[in-house]
Amino acid sequence: MHHPHGTFCGVIPPFVHEHMAEHGDEQTRRNALAALSVDTTVRAERLITDLTAGGVVARAAHKRRTIHTARNTGELPGTPVRSEGEPPTGDLAVDEAYEGLGATVDLLREVFGRRSLDDAGMPLLATVHYRERYNNAAWDGRQMIFGDGDGQYFNRFTAAVDVIGHELGHGVTTHESDLLYMHQAGALNEHFSDVIGAMIKQYVAVPRQTAAEADWVIGAGLFTSAVNGVGLRSMKAPGTAFDDAVLGKDPQPDHMSRFVETLSDNGGVHINSGIPNRAFYLVATGLGGHTWEKAGGIWYAAMRDLELRRLRRVARFQDFARLTIKHAAALHGPAERAVVEDAWQQVGIAAQIAPAAEPVADVWVLHYSWGCTGSWARACLAFREDGSFSGDLAGRWHQQDGTLLLRFDDGPAQYAGTLVGDVATGAMSTFTGADGCWHLTRQGAASTLGK
Repeated sequence: MHHPHGTFCGVIPPFVHEHMAEHGDEQTRRNALAALSVDTTVRAERLITDLTAGGVVARAAHKRRTIHTARNTGELPGTPVRSEGEPPTGDLAVDEAYEGLGATVDLLREVFGRRSLDDAGMPLLATVHYRERYNNAAWDGRQMIFGDGDGQYFNRFTAAVDVIGHELGHGVTTHESDLLYMHQAGALNEHFSDVIGAMIKQYVAVPRQTAAEADWVIGAGLFTSAVNGVGLRSMKAPGTAFDDAVLGKDPQPDHMSRFVETLSDNGGVHINSGIPNRAFYLVATGLGGHTWEKAGGIWYAAMRDLELRRLRRVARFQDFARLTIKHAAALHGPAERAVVEDAWQQVGIAAQIAPAAEPVADVWVLHYSWGCTGSWARACLAFREDGSFSGDLAGRWHQQDGTLLLRFDDGPAQYAGTLVGDVATGAMSTFTGADGCWHLTRQGAASTLGK
């Protein structure tokens, strides 16, 4: 199984830090730029660690937590300060991280029968007091990282148990569907983490909250009183969580008609996740009771579906919607299926239980240069039997007499090229059109082009 340990999934989207760097005072600007730099730094350090250590992660039969402190440095994992079974330390960040990790694993085990993040008893590792005034919490592929916040706009990140659950949710996704952290697949990755976070928050509440009682805000309590906002995201009303002069405005859409096309934020993973978030809220409240009793189980089954893993690089909201409808019918019945289908329709996603068109081949990689500039970029595409292709770019395809014609939903109207064989077996092909040069090759095939 592929585990992208280099993936750095932070709960604070980069566009928030960017807005703070532009509109905050000098200290806020420095904090924001430092937070943005951590993404690249930690990813690189983790990749080096994986290569030198062979990527081996120890496994344990039972829940086992170890909390470290970085003592406000960038050292990972830092100095261990509390291990499984040890009493509270009196350090709020340490003890909140310990309890939050435990609550998440308890939910996974008690509700879904899952043994830790990997379903094989994986130990849980977390580092608190990471760097100075660090405004984020993150999953780096192996462990949790928590900043203390700057005290001006953000409180400590261990204070919100749903943030802890959210980041650990990335670990579950890594070991199941392993969704690529880009575009719609990445937005689904973020969405499932919000689902886990919301369930944890409702599960540990005293008394436990029903879907109707919950506020459906992710990260409530993270903002200081200086921020005009209730939290990071609202699953009930995406786009309404915050509107602040320094942090900016919550950009999440709640409907596919407002889907945001962007190259930033890994293609809008923290932005467009608002659409499936709203769908899940509608399902949970529509089915009633505790979220994890029906809605959560349906979503968990869909995330584990082998078809989603097969589509990991090019998964669309429609693909995931169809899987949730399928599992609602299989786990419960026609009434629950109808609730799920209606929820997706309310956010502009028409999904059917009938399987979507099957991919004709494995993922292809399209190398392209707008205007034949010689500066090459790349995109991953999946060709489907119904004549569509999706992934980083989308459109329609047709092959006849050795010529493959691509028509794009965005960008150039069409490109045509000669393909040796067909899209199921062919080798690299060169395309020409009015706007640039394109080269298409099956994933893993040799290519002399710059990546």
